[in-house]
Amino acid sequence: MKRRDSSDDPKSFVEGPGYVPLYSHQPSALLSDTLILDTLLYQSQDTIYFKDVDSRFFLNNRAHVLQFGKNNPDELIGMSDVDFFPKVFADMCRQDELLVMKTGIPMIDRVEQAVNSKGEVIVYLSCKYPLYDQNGKIVGTWGISRNITKLVKAEEEIAQVNAKLTALALIDELSGLYNQRQFNNLLKITIDLFTRKRIGGLKADFCLIYLDIDRFKHINDTYGHVTGDAVIRYIAGQLMAHIRSSDTAFRYGGDEYALILQDTDLPTGRILGESLRRIIERNPLVMDGTEIPLTVSLGIIDYHDEKTAGELVQRADTKLYQAKSEGRNCLRG
Repeated sequence: MKRRDSSDDPKSFVEGPGYVPLYSHQPSALLSDTLILDTLLYQSQDTIYFKDVDSRFFLNNRAHVLQFGKNNPDELIGMSDVDFFPKVFADMCRQDELLVMKTGIPMIDRVEQAVNSKGEVIVYLSCKYPLYDQNGKIVGTWGISRNITKLVKAEEEIAQVNAKLTALALIDELSGLYNQRQFNNLLKITIDLFTRKRIGGLKADFCLIYLDIDRFKHINDTYGHVTGDAVIRYIAGQLMAHIRSSDTAFRYGGDEYALILQDTDLPTGRILGESLRRIIERNPLVMDGTEIPLTVSLGIIDYHDEKTAGELVQRADTKLYQAKSEGRNCLRG
């Protein structure tokens, strides 16, 4: 094939050996009008329909009638959406078609939901067009729709899986508490929030508690790692059972935990921390009839306008170390 020369007429081509024009035949030479219509009516998997100005069907393809439990496209002639769908849905379709006929503007890729006779929600992706007669007058509408219910459900399932994966990335598998990653995220957010509150002139306090299980290595060495894991879960359960709904508990790592106490000044935080210490001390873990006494050490600090999470963490960790070095089973801060 010889390339078009810039001096040539735009519509002219010089043919060489093996040249095949892109459109060598008119469509009508390949398919008759009747065959084209039959292809659309009987082979398309998308529903195709034509409606008059009163939104009554006068031509339908096989896919369209099958969705209504019928076999012959002629069975739908003279019927409308109100014969198959709830009135609310049928009225919506009618309003759409009136607008298309009034403006001559198609509605493309419209997502529609309807309830079938079995009470199932069916989702369609629809296109609606004005229908013109030979004189260019709008005499109805025609449309194409596709059942995308399975696709929508698949997308919802994928979204649910992604949500679970996101949650798993933030949850400690052993304890069921938020993990260190989420602790860092929420602590940064909390610092930013309370900084803005104080800049706005509001009284804003929150506390951070670090705690760990006293002599956890001894527990593992004495009772085994299975029991050690049970202790991790048990302490997590005690924290979740006794903190307030506004507080958040985290497993920071190993046998260490963290608590963010929202809208809490230091005196109140101390009371809450001491209450947790006593609850754990007075409620040993019982496994196979054996009581395993447990205590925790806690370090608490309140927010002092620190700009970074690291500054708060360092202060809380210092208080926890103080509690451990002063005999354990106590709160310092």
